[in-house]
Amino acid sequence: MSSGRILTWKHTLFLILFLSIAVSLSFPAFYLLRRTKAVLTEEVQSKAVDIAHTISSVLEMEIDMYRKLSETENLNKDDELWPYYQKLNSMMRSIKSKADADFIFTGRYIDDQTSGYVLDGEDPESELFSPFGSTDGMNPTELLAYQQQKSMASDVETDPEWGSFLTGYSPIIDARDGTMVGLVGVDYSADFIQGRIKRIAQILIISFTLITLLTSIALETIILIAHEKAHSDELTKLGNKRAFNRALKHLHSQAIRTKRPYAVLLMDIDLFKNINDEYGHPAGDKVLVAVAKAILYASDQEQFCFRYGGDEFAVLIPQAEYMQALRVKRMIQEEVRNIIIPELGMQRFTVSIGSKIWNKGSSIEDMISEADVNLYKEKRNSASSLS
Repeated sequence: MSSGRILTWKHTLFLILFLSIAVSLSFPAFYLLRRTKAVLTEEVQSKAVDIAHTISSVLEMEIDMYRKLSETENLNKDDELWPYYQKLNSMMRSIKSKADADFIFTGRYIDDQTSGYVLDGEDPESELFSPFGSTDGMNPTELLAYQQQKSMASDVETDPEWGSFLTGYSPIIDARDGTMVGLVGVDYSADFIQGRIKRIAQILIISFTLITLLTSIALETIILIAHEKAHSDELTKLGNKRAFNRALKHLHSQAIRTKRPYAVLLMDIDLFKNINDEYGHPAGDKVLVAVAKAILYASDQEQFCFRYGGDEFAVLIPQAEYMQALRVKRMIQEEVRNIIIPELGMQRFTVSIGSKIWNKGSSIEDMISEADVNLYKEKRNSASSLS
């Protein structure tokens, strides 16, 4: 497999892993986001109710004054309750600012569809300010709070005038007779909630993207390591017989398609058994590693060099004619003759190489078989010359 194809394969593998993990994680991510939205909404509802309850508790401490204010039909600057009204409005503005609420107010019941404003946490100069005695529509949660005289919060509701809000309500109770004097309301806009959800969503997206990326890289690394181990020889780091068969099939298909030949070189180390017997297997392993390096150097085709098994090696030469195969064969033999292994002293060793050039009509089996036959012919010739 060429370096370009290897790179494309790695990119494709990473993309498949990344998309698969992203799709798998999207379901829990969406569930977590929905659950987060629900939790945040509940949190804001609880916050609104808590603030409303705190304000109602403060007002109940001076319930006599507040009740007089609430029951007043008209209030003007000359009224004796005016300083008290201004003090409470100032307090409401301060609480609203610190609580980051959108609106804080107190109201009184008029009928099941209408409430009247008593206090408002807006600047009196603001167009959003609701003067004392002005009225507003009663929403279902507000009415229920009046009816049950309990603290509660609405879901996000949309008002054509005020927009989308959720509101926390707390009743103002006169403990002297148990009468409900009015209701405190604390509004948080849907934008406030959505802003917090958006920030958390960004964190979730970044987190899940990083998880997906890191998991993809980890899985790709594991797969590539497993693939390399499955297709490479542990000792020499050359491709193994499985890798050889796969590469041979690829070159053979390419030769049939392009009509350009390729060469198969099969080789083994002469008298390798004697080396193992005399010097031991550790020395034999060093010989195998040294031969592998010599083959790599001579052929300059890392992806086409293989340890075929035992002391047998193989080299595939793409688009090779006879003379090119012969040149590579002689270079390998020369490099091997120059190898020095300290454990072997001055002893040198050689390799016998059988080759086969593809021609039209040659099958994969023919290529291996004829290269093998040529290898053993050369070994016999080598043995004869030595004797």
